[in-house]
Amino acid sequence: MRLRWTSRTIILITVVAVIVGSIPLRERIRYQRLVLGIRRPMPLTKIVDFDPTALSGVMIGAILGGFREVAATMMWTKVQTLWDQGKGTWYDSLHVMRSTTLLDPHWIEPWRVTAWHMAYNLYVETDDARLRAILLDKAISALKEGISWNPEEVDLFIELAWTYFDKLDDYEQAAKWFRATLHMPHPAYIDRMIAHGYEKLPNIPKALDWYDYCLKRDPNDGIARGATLTIRERYLPAWRLLEAGDYDGAIALIDQYLEVDPRGIIGLHIRAHILEEAGRLEEAFDTWQRSADAMALDDLARRKVAELGIILGKDVAPVATQVLRQESPEQMSPARAFK
Repeated sequence: MRLRWTSRTIILITVVAVIVGSIPLRERIRYQRLVLGIRRPMPLTKIVDFDPTALSGVMIGAILGGFREVAATMMWTKVQTLWDQGKGTWYDSLHVMRSTTLLDPHWIEPWRVTAWHMAYNLYVETDDARLRAILLDKAISALKEGISWNPEEVDLFIELAWTYFDKLDDYEQAAKWFRATLHMPHPAYIDRMIAHGYEKLPNIPKALDWYDYCLKRDPNDGIARGATLTIRERYLPAWRLLEAGDYDGAIALIDQYLEVDPRGIIGLHIRAHILEEAGRLEEAFDTWQRSADAMALDDLARRKVAELGIILGKDVAPVATQVLRQESPEQMSPARAFK
């Protein structure tokens, strides 16, 4: 009995010594962050954003003791455990991920994985368009918050731009965030992604401008050169007629190309855009529907089908990006997504 009490005493003394000994280290870290501006600490008030059930007693002790990075690592280990247990797609996993980003906002991987988890993993777990819209909105918000803490991390900008490009078919916003990487070291394909987004939108003049930009940066960029030649040969003549107000002539030219490649996504997008500009919404609806049927991943076409379907009084199923554009984030309560 006496031996057990002695062991407990030794353990207690050791714990107290570790905590006391860490005070100078914590003060030095605080000085480096606040005075030298090396890294900013997460405000303690952010604790209210935690899901209490995601935190163990040890983690809470680490947080209160000033070891938030240690607690974040423990939380991320818990994420891995949930995945190993087959619970990775549960909302509990999302709570743990989000808590990790709050504990250590300068750790890049949790921001990327948390956003990906919402925009891709949880997204496919439901067919509810509104819930999908909420998940997309939260994924975008998480990446923007991550960027606010880490404005020098090019990977977060690329992740945000890609989410706009791939999941929201918002090519204007995608281009904005891709362009934000141009003053930082970035992969060469980023410049082409801007051009490709405008090509799909479609905005042929802007697409050409950016492909030309790629060629000025690298005259040996074969992809950009090929894209430029294709646009000038296939799409630009019809676009010029569109700009001149000759809608019938523009449709006739683009239809010549579509006779050769009936499933050409860019050609179908341009055709639908011309018809919208001409006010021929019924035909535009049919062309967007044709594009959506031709390509399973053509989310832009599906959104346009949903939006034009509402205008035309058709019975069409809503899609997440259409809901997201119609409702402000304040109207989209996250309660169901974070239950």
